Amino acid sequence: MKRLKVKLISYSMLVEKKGGEVRDPDRIVAESGAISHSRDFKDLSKEKVEHLIDLLRQLGHESVFEHVSFTFSVEGISRVCSHQLVRHRMASFTQQSQRYVPLEPEFIIPESIENSEFRDEFYRILNDSRDLYKRMVKSGIKKEDARFILPQAVETKIIVTMNGRELRHFINLRAGKEAQWEIRALAIEMLKLAHEVSPILFDDLYKKFIEGEKTNI
Repeated sequence: MKRLKVKLISYSMLVEKKGGEVRDPDRIVAESGAISHSRDFKDLSKEKVEHLIDLLRQLGHESVFEHVSFTFSVEGISRVCSHQLVRHRMASFTQQSQRYVPLEPEFIIPESIENSEFRDEFYRILNDSRDLYKRMVKSGIKKEDARFILPQAVETKIIVTMNGRELRHFINLRAGKEAQWEIRALAIEMLKLAHEVSPILFDDLYKKFIEGEKTNI
């Protein structure tokens, strides 16, 4: 059974060519927010960056969060999860194709089934579908047709890019306890990775969904 694996493979960085200074996502957001109200929008202190981002959140002026983006590589999710993920239409996605990529299908198994009386039957049906898929492809049936036998549990891989505003929206919707378990786990991992490189922009969500969960245990 495949396990969830999420990597942050790219995120916005602004490089000043003259001095070689690199600005992280938090500073890009803060400078973007400051430019409309001040001529002195560069060389902001860390405290000023924190204040500006917090103020922008409070006022709901989140359009400036769109100036930064984050790209994630995701493996070990089911088609059930990917169908939920791609509903977030303000993001960009590239998913592994079942039409072109030769598959050695692996599956995502819900814990509730793994620990139930239906486990063995569930595994048998999954394995039967995989075996039939492979036999059909080997016999010459096109992969785009043979894939019809594969279940929703089949593992997929996807590249996801979201701007800061959409990523915050996605996390707010998907990281809570009311979300389906698989996409919730994905949202939590994406939040952890985004918080590592943009701790100010995602500080409130980190406290809500990660630190808050720890205190409620």
